Amino acid sequence: MQKFKPQILTLKNQKTVTIREAEIDDAEKLLNCIKTYVPQSDYIPKLEQEIKLTIEQEKEWINYFLTNENSLLLIAEFENEIIGNIDLTGNRRKIMEHTAVIGMGMLKEWRNYGLGTALLKLAIEWAKENSILELLWLQVYTDNELGLRLYRKLGFEENGIMKNFFKQDGKYFDNLTMTINVK
Repeated sequence: MQKFKPQILTLKNQKTVTIREAEIDDAEKLLNCIKTYVPQSDYIPKLEQEIKLTIEQEKEWINYFLTNENSLLLIAEFENEIIGNIDLTGNRRKIMEHTAVIGMGMLKEWRNYGLGTALLKLAIEWAKENSILELLWLQVYTDNELGLRLYRKLGFEENGIMKNFFKQDGKYFDNLTMTINVK
C-alpha cells in the first residue's frame, strides 16, 4: 500500500525532480547516494567508513519504513538517479509512537536549490495527515546556519542544546534538538 503520492517539482536550478516513497528496489542506488553525501557534509554525524550497510541490510531498512505506519522514507530522483532522501523514523515504543525523528541528506551539487525545503515540507505534510504522529523532532549542529534557518522557517522550535555533543578531529560541536507539533 502506497503511503505517499509522488510529487514532481522544479527546483531553483530549473531542474525537475521527483519525490516519492522509497521502494525495496531502490536499495543499491540509495545506499550509493548516502555513501556519497555523508563525506560531503560537515553536519552529518557519521564518518564514511562507518557506513557498513550491505544492499540486503539497506533493503531491510527501506522495508522498515514501508511496514511501519508512523514512518516514511522519501527519495528525490533526477533522471533516474537518487539525489537525496528524508526519513521520518517513528518510535516503536507505545508511549512514544506519536513521535518521529527526522533524518535528511542530499548530494552536495543539489544543495541550496530548494530540495531540502521541499523534502521537509512534504514530510511534515505527510505527518500532519498521519493518524499516529503528533511530534516531529531532529537534531542539528548549532553552527549549521543553513539547516537552522530552514528548520525555523518551517516552524521548528528549539528545545535544548547538548554542549560538546559531537567531536570530530579534536573539535567539539553543540547539538540542538528541535521539534514541531503536527497536530
